[in-house]
Amino acid sequence: MVIANKGDIMRGMIKWKPFNTLLNNKDINEIIKTRNLAQKPIIMEDRIIEINNDLNEALKNNKTLKIKYFNKGESKTTTGNIQNINTIEKYILINNIRIYFKNLIKTDIIN
Repeated sequence: MVIANKGDIMRGMIKWKPFNTLLNNKDINEIIKTRNLAQKPIIMEDRIIEINNDLNEALKNNKTLKIKYFNKGESKTTTGNIQNINTIEKYILINNIRIYFKNLIKTDIIN
């Protein structure tokens, strides 16, 4: 509760500040964004084998791949050809996006 200046007091009532003046819009947007974050899904062994087979086939035959992956609380999708697979750092590079193996959710070969 904020007691207003003499000029703000009307008929003995106390003036209240609205909610959004206590926090900036940036803070409110961050709170809303963190509420909407999802947990990373658990990938079963058969899905891991399917992802591995799709990656190998797409790399060998230069096929277009649609990949669904998890990044910072969000599920994202990208489509493209595999540019590089780095087995040491455990990531694949598609459309200049580095996707780590542990974040892969699903893969589909398009053509």
